[in-house]
Amino acid sequence: MVKHKKELPIEWDINEREQFKELIKSIKNRSERLAQRIKEEVKRNLDHVKQNPKIFEADTLKTDNDGSYRKFTTILIRISYKIDSDKIIIARVRYDRAFKSEPSCSQSVSKRSRSCILPS
Repeated sequence: MVKHKKELPIEWDINEREQFKELIKSIKNRSERLAQRIKEEVKRNLDHVKQNPKIFEADTLKTDNDGSYRKFTTILIRISYKIDSDKIIIARVRYDRAFKSEPSCSQSVSKRSRSCILPS
């Protein structure tokens, strides 16, 4: 018999949800298609996080991180989350610094995706 892990619910910090909406709105002004791809990839990554919270690498920008803060980057957006015993909290949503200085979003999306999935 295969045991399935309990999925942890995702809870957004209210400010970070608004930040995500603003970033998507800003990107949508340049490229509707890119904004949609980012939203879809974030949803996919969060589905992975629900099932396996430690799937992404520890957030190295978080000081005194005991490993409970993790992060993933989806095309232009860096999302940090905290693993609690009963839920996942989206703690921070920002433009990824590596892409902030780039002049346009017209490059191939596949080259821009930097999600780091750790081996199980």
